This record gives sequence, C-alpha cells and structure tokens, in this order.
Amino acid sequence: MELFKMAKEAMSMRSKFSEMDKKLKAHILDIEYKGIKIKVNAKNEFLELSIPDDLLKESKDKIEKVVLNAFSEASKKSQEVMAEEAKKITGGLKIPGM
Repeated sequence: MELFKMAKEAMSMRSKFSEMDKKLKAHILDIEYKGIKIKVNAKNEFLELSIPDDLLKESKDKIEKVVLNAFSEASKKSQEVMAEEAKKITGGLKIPGM
C-alpha cells in the first residue's frame, strides 16, 4: 500500500513540476544593466539582448565586461524567481538542480 501512495505522490509532483516549468517559461524578466537590456525568462533562457550605441564606441574589453556582467545579473534574477517558484511547490524541500 505504501508503494502505491508513493507512486501517486510522485505523479502529483511530476504534474506540479510540469506546471511550474510552463510558468517559468512564461515569466519574462526585463533586466537593465548599464544601458544593456536583456529579456530572460525565469527558466534562465535568454530571449533578447539590446546594447546601446554609446557602449559600442567603447573598447572591446569594456564591452565584453559590461555584457558579461549584464548576463550574470539577468541569470541571477532569473534563478531567484525559479527558486521562489520551486519553494512554493516543494514547501522548501531542497531538490538538486532547482
């Protein structure tokens, strides 16, 4: 009987994760960092990048650093939203990769 209950809970959890996946894909974040604009969903999938013309006049090294930092900031915000959604479903239970 216990095995049946565990299987049922696993199916329920799978359904919840599928629903969460859809929510994360639909949750779009607009991040701006030093003029660079990035659209990323809460699944950490990058959708758009806009670099201002004045930044393109800077040195290659500066552009690379600013773009890299902008992506890091966008990724961080995306992961924060993902963690919040996961916490709602798991009740705070730590699941690897979430």
